[in-house]
This record gives sequence, C-alpha cells and structure tokens, in this order.
Amino acid sequence: MRTAAILVSISLALACGADAGKAAPGGEKKAEAPKAPDVKAPAAKAPEAAEGKPAPLHLDISHDKSGVLARAASTLETSEAVTSPALKEHLAELSHHAEKGPSNEALCAHMAKLMADKAPPAIDCIHALEHQRVHVGPEIFAEVAQCVTEAQTLDALLRCEDAEKEAERELHVKKRGSGVEPETCTKLFTHFEKLAMADAGDQAKAVEEILEEVRADILEACAEQGTRAEVDCALSAKDMKELGACQSSLM
Repeated sequence: MRTAAILVSISLALACGADAGKAAPGGEKKAEAPKAPDVKAPAAKAPEAAEGKPAPLHLDISHDKSGVLARAASTLETSEAVTSPALKEHLAELSHHAEKGPSNEALCAHMAKLMADKAPPAIDCIHALEHQRVHVGPEIFAEVAQCVTEAQTLDALLRCEDAEKEAERELHVKKRGSGVEPETCTKLFTHFEKLAMADAGDQAKAVEEILEEVRADILEACAEQGTRAEVDCALSAKDMKELGACQSSLM
C-alpha cells in the first residue's frame, strides 16, 4: 500500500550575533530580529483515508462455535442441488441453521455480476464456497455471506474474500478440537456420507458429489475442530435423525 506523503513546515529563525541587544558603535542598540511565527505541520492522513479506501475487514473467529458435524452439514445443506425435505430437516440442527443464509448458488450469482468478465465458471465458484463453509464454519461464513451480499463493487467483494482467507488462517492455527485420529475421522466421513445419501433418496448422487468435493476439508476439520463426544455420537448413529441429536458445537 502506498504511504501517504507527510508535509512538514520549516520555521525560519533569524540568528542574532553574540552581541545582539548590546550597544553598537555610536551608542545605538541593534534592533532585535522578530521571531518567525510558529507554523504547525498539517496532520498526516491514514493511508486508507488518503487513498479513499475502507479499512480492511477482520472477522472475529471467537464467533465460531462449530465442530466437524456442523461444518459438514452446512456445506451440504446450503446447496440448491439438495432439496430433500427430510434431509434438510435433519441437517438444520447440525448446521446451526445455515439454511437461513443465502445458498452457494445465490452468492455466486451476485459475485458474478460484480466480477463481470473476471468471473469464474459458476461451478468453480460454487465449489469454492463449499470449501469455505467447511473451513470457517457456519457462524463465520454467515458474516462472509453478509459481506458478499452487501458488496456493490469489486473492491468491496475482494475485501470480503481477504477477510475470509484471514479467518481460515487464524482458525487453522487455533485448533479447538480433541485431536481425533485420522483413521477415526475417515470413519466419521464415510458414515456421515452413507447416512446423508440414504436420507436424500433420489438426490443421493448430488449429496455424494458435494461431500466428495470437500472430503479433505472435512477430514482436516475433524482433526482440528472435531470433538471426541460428537465423533463418538455420530459413529453410533443409525440414521440422520439420530445423527441430528449429536452435539455439533464447540463449548
């Protein structure tokens, strides 16, 4: 970012001789040189204000309350490709009601308008949002979605994207899970996918495609943010209704 130039005023001082104010030859006193008036330098502007840009957006990651189940459920529930009422109902509690926010497709349509000819193919945008929902969880992504929805310029949209990426990095460092083993996380993913596909009926293929797209993200979320209690509960669930009763929040 360019640094704003700082204007500095220089006060001119008139030097007096060592005998200033003493009697000069002829009995006359030298006139004292008048002091230059004090001139204050103008205040420097903040870089953002000087360039007319808003300050960067920073998301508060302490708002994140989601374990691995909430992250997996939210990215599945907010796809318009999944409309099964039964599955939606069972996902709602797990995802902390992520369905109340805009879908991935709706967000991508708005983003495409702002990006114009720079917009990626719709499916690439949708996949990117699916990954982001798992990375930051439904609470933080709800703030990202609000930022995107309110954006009216490409610069504003990029500001939202920068904030989301920063939140991802911070959450990756701040692990709050129970350190569930990789093999157990793989079992959890497989079981969750099986139950969700069974609940989806003729939309099972769409469910599988979405979950497989974010498989690596869910496994990472399991290791970093998943709790032993929710994982054990999920593995013992026989269907999505039972799975919906598992605690998906970080307390």
